[in-house]
Amino acid sequence: MKQFRIIIIAFILITIGAFIFLTAGTDPESLLFERILVMDRHNIYLVLLICVFTLVSTISGLPIFYLSLAIGFLLNFTPALLICWGVNIVAVMGAYYMVRLAFSSYFQERYGKKKLIRRINKRIQKYGLWTVVFSRGIYIIPTNIINFSFPLSNISTRTYFLGTVIGLIPECLLNVLTGYLIKHEVILLSAPETRTWQALVIGGFIVLFTLAFILLRIRQNRRKKFRKLKAIPL
Repeated sequence: MKQFRIIIIAFILITIGAFIFLTAGTDPESLLFERILVMDRHNIYLVLLICVFTLVSTISGLPIFYLSLAIGFLLNFTPALLICWGVNIVAVMGAYYMVRLAFSSYFQERYGKKKLIRRINKRIQKYGLWTVVFSRGIYIIPTNIINFSFPLSNISTRTYFLGTVIGLIPECLLNVLTGYLIKHEVILLSAPETRTWQALVIGGFIVLFTLAFILLRIRQNRRKKFRKLKAIPL
């Protein structure tokens, strides 16, 4: 397992080094869009290549915003959103299994008994699904931190998967929508309207997630009270 960890770390370092080398002197978004504009926009192989880059970038901890944005630029909105959502789910779960298999046991043995880690694990066990949903949905915490930190906790695979499926919706929607609007020259990345779109999308999902969380907590409290009443002898 130690050799496996070394291989993974070496792969990540090589990938990050290649990314820095290829994007030196420019930004990834400009570099990618320059390549897209000289190619067939409806080339299926280009979309598949972007999907592969998304998987590699997620596993390596590299930014994927510009890749999701490129899918929104290349395709119509609905298929772009579905493809982006599906590919990101696969990529995130790939990173989850990689970290869980190679680093989770080592991390738990070394740091699992620390008070802070135990407290975090306790919170995750209590609010596991909603912890993942809010972490991804509010679009503030860097995605790569979420991808590499949750697998080190005691969260179950099912809970993490469901939280990821729900939590990736606002991120994919925002990125694909930005690319789609750029293609139709509605807004530009540097335009003030972009911030308004981001605020509306993120704010809307925060409100929806908060309401859903509150309703579920109310339902749980009512169930607990009902069980206590049934347990009281007449």
